[in-house]
Amino acid sequence: MILFNKIRITLFVFFILISSILNAQETKEVEAKGFGIQREDALQDSFRAAIGKAIGVSLVSETQVENFMVVQDAITTNTKGYITSYEIINEGKVTEGYEVVIKASVSLSPLKADIQLLTKQIGGVRFLVMYDKRKINDKEIANYEFAVERINGFLAERKYRYIEKSRFEELQKEAFNIMQESDTSTASYVQRLGMMSGAQFIIFVNKIFVNSRSEAFDTRTTSQVTVEAKSYDNCTAEGLGTVILSSDWESATNKNATIRGGIEEAITKNFGKLLYTFNSYIGDWINNGTPYELRFYSVGTFRDFRDLRTKIKADKNFGGQLEIISVSNYTKLNCTFKSLPDDVAYSILDYADEIPAFKEKVLDVKLMYGRQISFAPQNIVIPGLQNK
Repeated sequence: MILFNKIRITLFVFFILISSILNAQETKEVEAKGFGIQREDALQDSFRAAIGKAIGVSLVSETQVENFMVVQDAITTNTKGYITSYEIINEGKVTEGYEVVIKASVSLSPLKADIQLLTKQIGGVRFLVMYDKRKINDKEIANYEFAVERINGFLAERKYRYIEKSRFEELQKEAFNIMQESDTSTASYVQRLGMMSGAQFIIFVNKIFVNSRSEAFDTRTTSQVTVEAKSYDNCTAEGLGTVILSSDWESATNKNATIRGGIEEAITKNFGKLLYTFNSYIGDWINNGTPYELRFYSVGTFRDFRDLRTKIKADKNFGGQLEIISVSNYTKLNCTFKSLPDDVAYSILDYADEIPAFKEKVLDVKLMYGRQISFAPQNIVIPGLQNK
């Protein structure tokens, strides 16, 4: 009996040791610092920093993927489930806010799984930073050009892919010539340029506000600059929000110098806030799947789409969100999938072939632009679609 108890205790200790070793392999202890206006903001920022540090230290070498920085930044916006425990080792008020330093245990297993999932869903992400030249006074163009240049510079530093200035200028001329006598709306202009460039996301510099005043007997000028930037998911034509980037007051003998300095400071101080608009949106794809806009031209009735809806919902890669918008011979499905665009397109064509009303029309893909996929019968030409 004594021998049996010793064996049992020995086995128990052995399993505890094995469990500890396995847990040690699957977690990473990191120290991270966070900043925020309030204590809770600083704490959340420290969580994001801890996750980013765990990814950088432990996973970069084994996760060589395209757009890794986009994936990493998106993952860090979704802090739940990664940090198993933490300890605040220092905190307090600092200039313009609060600072928190934590020691955290970050679980690597869910991180690895989510990185693989998000990598599969994202594919190649490219940003377009732009403004609408038609709406800007000629005297202000240089300021908008400078703002675009600085935002592109920060994207490059973060290793984000973006449309180069020379390519954007070519597309801008082409789009301007096409649209100058037709639709003059900024929304259409942004969409057309985005589609022509192949950009999945757009940062649109909508307005630059400059507030200047003279000082020191008119020998110096002080300026404060506010940049209004709008964010778009260009593939689904969805606006993700407007971010206001503001500078402090800049003083110099030259007014233009204060404006350039203000633009620089506004973007430098708030670039993280601008990127967070996209990163939090992409981070949601982990749980909800990637947003798709599926367009159907001259296809079927709303009743036919009820059958397609049922098949989509039964798909193992369906993300759980689906909305149908139907007008005359045009129907749009906004839905989420945990798949790449070509896989989604093939699945939809397979499902269509299983529905008699769709099968007889022989559906095909007429346009695939990122996560926007247009379907129509093979013999149908959709006016305007081929020119986009």
